[in-house]
Amino acid sequence: MPLLEPDPRSLRPRGRREPSPDRVPDRLAGGTPEPLRSELIALLGADKVCWKVSDLVRYASDASPYRFVPQAVVVAEDIDDVSAVLSYAHGRGREVVFRAAGTSLNGQAQGEDILVDVRRHWAGIEVLDDGLRARVLPGTTVVRANAALARHGRVLGPDPASAIACTVGGVVANNASGMTAGTTRNSYRTVSSLTFVLPSGTVVDTGDPAADEDLAHAEPRLCEGLLALKAEIEADAELTARIRAKYAIKNTNGYRLDAFLDGATPVEILRGLMVGSEGTFGFISEVVFDTLPLDRLVSTALLFFPSLPAAAAAVPLFNEAGAIAVELMDGNTLRASVSVKGVPAD
Repeated sequence: MPLLEPDPRSLRPRGRREPSPDRVPDRLAGGTPEPLRSELIALLGADKVCWKVSDLVRYASDASPYRFVPQAVVVAEDIDDVSAVLSYAHGRGREVVFRAAGTSLNGQAQGEDILVDVRRHWAGIEVLDDGLRARVLPGTTVVRANAALARHGRVLGPDPASAIACTVGGVVANNASGMTAGTTRNSYRTVSSLTFVLPSGTVVDTGDPAADEDLAHAEPRLCEGLLALKAEIEADAELTARIRAKYAIKNTNGYRLDAFLDGATPVEILRGLMVGSEGTFGFISEVVFDTLPLDRLVSTALLFFPSLPAAAAAVPLFNEAGAIAVELMDGNTLRASVSVKGVPAD
Protein backbone atom coordinates (compact mmCIF):
# COMPACT_ATOMS: atom_id res chain seq x y z
CA MET A 1 0.00 0.00 0.00
CA PRO A 2 1.57 3.40 -0.95
CA LEU A 3 2.28 5.90 1.79
CA LEU A 4 -0.39 8.58 2.00
CA GLU A 5 2.06 11.47 2.04
CA PRO A 6 2.01 14.61 -0.12
CA ASP A 7 4.55 15.16 -2.85
CA PRO A 8 7.01 17.70 -1.36
CA ARG A 9 7.13 19.49 -4.71
CA SER A 10 3.39 20.13 -4.57
CA LEU A 11 3.85 22.15 -1.38
CA ARG A 12 6.11 24.72 -3.00
CA PRO A 13 4.46 28.02 -4.00
CA ARG A 14 3.86 28.48 -7.68
CA GLY A 15 3.83 31.88 -9.30
CA ARG A 16 2.23 34.68 -7.35
CA ARG A 17 1.77 33.97 -3.66
CA GLU A 18 -1.75 34.42 -2.36
CA PRO A 19 -2.39 35.55 1.24
CA SER A 20 -2.89 32.73 3.71
CA PRO A 21 -6.60 32.08 4.24
CA ASP A 22 -6.14 32.16 8.02
CA ARG A 23 -4.10 35.35 8.23
CA VAL A 24 -4.99 38.00 10.78
CA PRO A 25 -7.51 40.52 9.37
CA ASP A 26 -5.99 43.84 8.35
CA ARG A 27 -8.02 45.67 11.00
CA LEU A 28 -6.21 43.66 13.72
CA ALA A 29 -2.71 43.82 12.23
CA GLY A 30 -1.78 46.48 14.78
CA GLY A 31 -3.38 44.62 17.67
CA THR A 32 -6.53 45.55 19.54
CA PRO A 33 -8.22 48.49 17.79
CA GLU A 34 -9.15 51.75 19.45
CA PRO A 35 -11.12 52.73 21.42
CA LEU A 36 -11.51 49.16 22.71
CA ARG A 37 -7.87 48.94 23.78
CA SER A 38 -7.85 52.20 25.75
CA GLU A 39 -11.24 51.56 27.34
CA LEU A 40 -10.27 48.10 28.60
CA ILE A 41 -6.95 49.37 29.94
CA ALA A 42 -8.71 52.23 31.73
CA LEU A 43 -11.23 49.75 33.16
CA LEU A 44 -8.85 47.01 34.32
CA GLY A 45 -5.28 48.23 34.08
CA ALA A 46 -2.61 47.70 31.42
CA ASP A 47 -1.29 44.51 33.02
CA LYS A 48 -4.62 42.72 32.50
CA VAL A 49 -5.16 43.54 28.83
CA CYS A 50 -3.30 41.61 26.09
CA TRP A 51 -3.60 43.73 22.97
CA LYS A 52 -0.60 42.91 20.73
CA VAL A 53 -1.28 40.98 17.53
CA SER A 54 0.90 38.15 18.84
CA ASP A 55 -1.41 37.88 21.87
CA LEU A 56 -4.49 37.76 19.70
CA VAL A 57 -3.03 35.02 17.49
CA ARG A 58 -1.95 33.01 20.53
CA TYR A 59 -5.56 32.87 21.73
CA ALA A 60 -7.08 32.29 18.27
CA SER A 61 -6.93 28.47 18.48
CA ASP A 62 -7.91 25.78 20.96
CA ALA A 63 -8.25 21.99 20.74
CA SER A 64 -10.92 22.33 18.05
CA PRO A 65 -10.24 22.64 14.31
CA TYR A 66 -11.59 26.20 14.32
CA ARG A 67 -9.73 29.50 14.40
CA PHE A 68 -11.19 32.81 15.51
CA VAL A 69 -9.00 35.82 16.23
CA PRO A 70 -10.24 37.87 19.19
CA GLN A 71 -10.10 41.65 19.17
CA ALA A 72 -8.80 41.78 22.74
CA VAL A 73 -7.75 39.36 25.47
CA VAL A 74 -8.39 40.12 29.13
CA VAL A 75 -6.63 38.19 31.90
CA ALA A 76 -9.16 38.45 34.73
CA GLU A 77 -7.78 38.06 38.25
CA ASP A 78 -10.99 38.00 40.28
CA ILE A 79 -14.76 38.19 40.11
CA ASP A 80 -14.67 42.00 40.16
CA ASP A 81 -12.69 41.97 36.90
CA VAL A 82 -15.20 39.62 35.30
CA SER A 83 -18.15 41.69 36.50
CA ALA A 84 -16.52 44.85 35.14
CA VAL A 85 -15.87 43.30 31.72
CA LEU A 86 -19.40 41.91 31.43
CA SER A 87 -20.96 45.20 32.50
CA TYR A 88 -18.78 47.06 29.99
CA ALA A 89 -19.65 44.67 27.16
CA HIS A 90 -23.34 44.69 28.05
CA GLY A 91 -23.45 48.47 27.87
CA ARG A 92 -21.72 48.58 24.48
CA GLY A 93 -23.29 45.60 22.80
CA ARG A 94 -20.02 43.67 22.66
CA GLU A 95 -19.51 39.91 22.91
CA VAL A 96 -17.53 38.09 25.61
CA VAL A 97 -16.17 34.54 25.55
CA PHE A 98 -14.46 32.88 28.52
CA ARG A 99 -11.49 30.59 28.03
CA ALA A 100 -9.93 28.25 30.56
CA ALA A 101 -8.02 25.18 29.34
CA GLY A 102 -9.49 25.21 25.82
CA THR A 103 -9.66 21.41 25.61
CA SER A 104 -13.11 21.17 24.04
CA LEU A 105 -13.23 19.94 20.45
CA ASN A 106 -16.15 22.20 19.53
CA GLY A 107 -14.61 25.67 19.74
CA GLN A 108 -16.36 27.01 22.85
CA ALA A 109 -13.11 28.68 24.02
CA GLN A 110 -12.89 30.98 21.01
CA GLY A 111 -14.44 34.30 20.09
CA GLU A 112 -14.03 37.25 17.74
CA ASP A 113 -14.54 40.08 20.21
CA ILE A 114 -13.42 40.12 23.87
CA LEU A 115 -11.83 36.89 25.12
CA VAL A 116 -11.38 36.51 28.88
CA ASP A 117 -8.66 34.19 30.18
CA VAL A 118 -9.94 32.60 33.40
CA ARG A 119 -7.29 29.90 33.77
CA ARG A 120 -4.28 31.76 35.14
CA HIS A 121 -5.69 33.13 38.41
CA TRP A 122 -8.60 30.78 39.02
CA ALA A 123 -7.19 27.53 40.39
CA GLY A 124 -7.88 26.14 43.86
CA ILE A 125 -9.97 23.64 45.81
CA GLU A 126 -11.35 23.65 49.34
CA VAL A 127 -12.40 20.26 50.70
CA LEU A 128 -15.56 20.54 52.81
CA ASP A 129 -17.27 18.18 55.28
CA ASP A 130 -14.38 15.69 55.23
CA GLY A 131 -14.64 15.34 51.48
CA LEU A 132 -18.42 15.06 51.12
CA ARG A 133 -18.36 18.38 49.29
CA ALA A 134 -15.72 20.43 47.53
CA ARG A 135 -15.53 24.11 46.65
CA VAL A 136 -13.62 24.42 43.38
CA LEU A 137 -12.49 27.40 41.33
CA PRO A 138 -13.14 27.18 37.57
CA GLY A 139 -9.47 27.08 36.50
CA THR A 140 -8.79 23.92 38.52
CA THR A 141 -8.18 20.76 36.51
CA VAL A 142 -10.33 17.73 37.30
CA VAL A 143 -7.22 15.69 38.11
CA ARG A 144 -6.06 18.25 40.66
CA ALA A 145 -9.47 18.32 42.32
CA ASN A 146 -9.63 14.53 42.48
CA ALA A 147 -6.10 14.35 43.91
CA ALA A 148 -7.18 16.57 46.81
CA LEU A 149 -10.31 14.46 47.36
CA ALA A 150 -8.59 11.06 47.08
CA ARG A 151 -7.19 11.19 50.62
CA HIS A 152 -10.79 11.42 51.82
CA GLY A 153 -11.92 8.53 49.64
CA ARG A 154 -14.02 10.80 47.46
CA VAL A 155 -14.07 11.90 43.82
CA LEU A 156 -15.92 14.30 41.52
CA GLY A 157 -18.77 12.81 39.52
CA PRO A 158 -17.79 14.18 36.08
CA ASP A 159 -15.01 12.10 34.52
CA PRO A 160 -14.11 13.54 31.10
CA ALA A 161 -11.35 11.86 29.09
CA SER A 162 -9.31 15.09 29.17
CA ALA A 163 -9.40 15.25 32.99
CA ILE A 164 -5.66 15.86 33.21
CA ALA A 165 -6.00 19.13 31.29
CA CYS A 166 -9.64 20.27 31.28
CA THR A 167 -10.81 22.61 34.01
CA VAL A 168 -13.87 22.56 36.22
CA GLY A 169 -15.33 25.75 34.74
CA GLY A 170 -15.47 24.20 31.28
CA VAL A 171 -16.68 20.88 32.67
CA VAL A 172 -19.69 22.51 34.33
CA ALA A 173 -20.34 24.91 31.45
CA ASN A 174 -20.46 21.94 29.06
CA ASN A 175 -22.12 19.53 31.53
CA ALA A 176 -19.22 17.21 30.76
CA SER A 177 -19.52 13.68 32.02
CA GLY A 178 -17.15 11.16 30.45
CA MET A 179 -17.48 7.41 30.22
CA THR A 180 -18.33 6.77 33.86
CA ALA A 181 -20.70 9.65 34.68
CA GLY A 182 -23.72 8.82 32.54
CA THR A 183 -26.77 10.87 33.48
CA THR A 184 -26.52 10.43 37.26
CA ARG A 185 -22.92 11.49 38.04
CA ASN A 186 -22.57 14.39 35.59
CA SER A 187 -22.20 18.07 36.51
CA TYR A 188 -25.94 18.76 36.47
CA ARG A 189 -26.64 16.06 39.04
CA THR A 190 -23.66 16.65 41.34
CA VAL A 191 -23.43 20.46 41.55
CA SER A 192 -24.58 21.63 44.99
CA SER A 193 -24.27 25.36 44.39
CA LEU A 194 -22.75 27.86 41.97
CA THR A 195 -21.46 31.39 42.12
CA PHE A 196 -21.76 33.11 38.76
CA VAL A 197 -21.79 36.53 37.11
CA LEU A 198 -24.69 37.42 34.83
CA PRO A 199 -24.14 39.43 31.61
CA SER A 200 -25.30 42.57 33.42
CA GLY A 201 -22.52 42.15 35.98
CA THR A 202 -24.81 40.89 38.75
CA VAL A 203 -23.14 38.27 40.98
CA VAL A 204 -25.29 35.36 42.20
CA ASP A 205 -24.30 32.85 44.89
CA THR A 206 -26.94 30.12 44.78
CA GLY A 207 -25.75 28.79 48.14
CA ASP A 208 -26.62 32.07 49.90
CA PRO A 209 -30.00 31.82 51.74
CA ALA A 210 -30.74 35.39 50.63
CA ALA A 211 -29.89 34.72 46.97
CA ASP A 212 -33.48 34.80 45.70
CA GLU A 213 -34.25 38.01 47.54
CA ASP A 214 -31.09 39.66 46.22
CA LEU A 215 -31.72 38.47 42.66
CA ALA A 216 -35.32 39.71 42.72
CA HIS A 217 -34.03 43.14 43.74
CA ALA A 218 -31.21 43.24 41.14
CA GLU A 219 -32.92 41.46 38.23
CA PRO A 220 -36.73 41.60 38.67
CA ARG A 221 -37.52 41.04 34.96
CA LEU A 222 -35.25 37.99 34.86
CA CYS A 223 -36.98 36.44 37.87
CA GLU A 224 -40.43 37.11 36.43
CA GLY A 225 -39.41 35.60 33.09
CA LEU A 226 -37.98 32.43 34.65
CA LEU A 227 -41.10 31.81 36.73
CA ALA A 228 -43.34 32.49 33.72
CA LEU A 229 -41.47 29.90 31.65
CA LYS A 230 -41.69 27.42 34.51
CA ALA A 231 -45.46 27.91 34.74
CA GLU A 232 -45.86 27.55 30.97
CA ILE A 233 -43.90 24.28 30.89
CA GLU A 234 -45.65 22.76 33.91
CA ALA A 235 -49.07 23.62 32.47
CA ASP A 236 -48.32 21.44 29.44
CA ALA A 237 -48.32 17.78 30.52
CA GLU A 238 -47.10 16.54 27.15
CA LEU A 239 -44.19 18.99 27.10
CA THR A 240 -43.26 18.13 30.68
CA ALA A 241 -43.16 14.42 29.86
CA ARG A 242 -41.09 15.08 26.75
CA ILE A 243 -38.53 17.09 28.71
CA ARG A 244 -38.26 14.39 31.36
CA ALA A 245 -37.77 11.72 28.69
CA LYS A 246 -35.19 13.83 26.84
CA TYR A 247 -32.89 14.19 29.83
CA ALA A 248 -33.26 10.60 30.97
CA ILE A 249 -30.72 9.71 28.27
CA LYS A 250 -27.26 11.09 27.66
CA ASN A 251 -27.17 12.14 24.01
CA THR A 252 -29.00 15.45 24.36
CA ASN A 253 -28.08 19.01 23.47
CA GLY A 254 -29.30 22.52 24.14
CA TYR A 255 -30.16 24.18 27.43
CA ARG A 256 -31.22 22.04 30.41
CA LEU A 257 -34.95 22.67 30.17
CA ASP A 258 -35.51 20.25 33.04
CA ALA A 259 -34.06 22.98 35.28
CA PHE A 260 -37.52 24.61 35.07
CA LEU A 261 -39.00 21.41 36.49
CA ASP A 262 -36.29 20.70 39.07
CA GLY A 263 -36.00 24.26 40.42
CA ALA A 264 -38.67 25.87 42.58
CA THR A 265 -37.24 29.41 42.66
CA PRO A 266 -35.50 31.65 40.10
CA VAL A 267 -32.10 31.00 41.70
CA GLU A 268 -32.63 27.22 41.66
CA ILE A 269 -33.72 27.38 38.02
CA LEU A 270 -30.68 29.48 37.10
CA ARG A 271 -28.35 27.05 38.87
CA GLY A 272 -29.60 24.27 36.61
CA LEU A 273 -29.63 26.38 33.46
CA MET A 274 -26.02 27.50 33.96
CA VAL A 275 -24.85 23.89 33.75
CA GLY A 276 -24.34 23.07 30.09
CA SER A 277 -25.02 26.63 28.92
CA GLU A 278 -21.47 26.96 27.52
CA GLY A 279 -21.02 30.42 28.98
CA THR A 280 -23.99 31.95 27.18
CA PHE A 281 -25.80 32.83 30.44
CA GLY A 282 -22.84 34.10 32.41
CA PHE A 283 -19.51 33.23 34.01
CA ILE A 284 -19.21 30.50 36.63
CA SER A 285 -16.69 31.72 39.21
CA GLU A 286 -17.04 28.97 41.81
CA VAL A 287 -18.60 25.52 42.04
CA VAL A 288 -19.53 23.47 45.09
CA PHE A 289 -19.83 19.78 44.24
CA ASP A 290 -21.46 16.95 46.11
CA THR A 291 -18.70 14.36 45.77
CA LEU A 292 -19.02 10.61 45.29
CA PRO A 293 -17.23 7.60 46.84
CA LEU A 294 -13.90 6.73 45.25
CA ASP A 295 -13.89 3.06 44.19
CA ARG A 296 -10.37 1.90 44.98
CA LEU A 297 -11.02 -1.67 43.83
CA VAL A 298 -12.40 -2.06 40.32
CA SER A 299 -12.67 -4.89 37.84
CA THR A 300 -12.89 -4.94 34.06
CA ALA A 301 -14.28 -7.57 31.71
CA LEU A 302 -13.93 -8.16 27.96
CA LEU A 303 -16.99 -9.97 26.61
CA PHE A 304 -17.69 -11.18 23.08
CA PHE A 305 -21.10 -11.22 21.41
CA PRO A 306 -22.18 -12.75 18.09
CA SER A 307 -23.73 -9.49 16.82
CA LEU A 308 -24.12 -5.79 17.58
CA PRO A 309 -27.83 -6.14 18.49
CA ALA A 310 -26.95 -8.86 20.99
CA ALA A 311 -24.28 -6.67 22.56
CA ALA A 312 -26.63 -3.67 22.75
CA ALA A 313 -29.38 -5.78 24.32
CA ALA A 314 -27.01 -6.69 27.16
CA VAL A 315 -26.30 -3.10 28.18
CA PRO A 316 -29.34 -2.73 30.50
CA LEU A 317 -28.26 -5.93 32.24
CA PHE A 318 -24.79 -4.48 32.82
CA ASN A 319 -26.36 -1.36 34.27
CA GLU A 320 -28.52 -3.41 36.62
CA ALA A 321 -25.43 -5.29 37.75
CA GLY A 322 -23.77 -2.03 38.73
CA ALA A 323 -21.41 -1.43 35.82
CA ILE A 324 -19.99 2.10 35.81
CA ALA A 325 -18.98 2.15 32.15
CA VAL A 326 -19.81 -0.01 29.14
CA GLU A 327 -18.02 0.48 25.83
CA LEU A 328 -18.90 -1.29 22.62
CA MET A 329 -16.28 -2.14 19.97
CA ASP A 330 -17.35 -3.69 16.68
CA GLY A 331 -15.42 -6.31 14.72
CA ASN A 332 -13.67 -3.77 12.50
CA THR A 333 -12.39 -1.91 15.54
CA LEU A 334 -11.08 -5.10 17.12
CA ARG A 335 -9.41 -6.25 13.91
CA ALA A 336 -7.72 -2.88 13.51
CA SER A 337 -6.31 -3.10 17.04
CA VAL A 338 -4.39 -6.29 16.17
CA SER A 339 -1.84 -4.15 14.34
CA VAL A 340 -0.96 -2.40 17.61
CA LYS A 341 2.21 -3.80 19.18
CA GLY A 342 1.46 -6.03 22.13
CA VAL A 343 -2.15 -6.87 21.23
CA PRO A 344 -2.71 -10.67 20.86
CA ALA A 345 -3.89 -11.69 17.38
CA ASP A 346 -6.88 -13.57 18.83
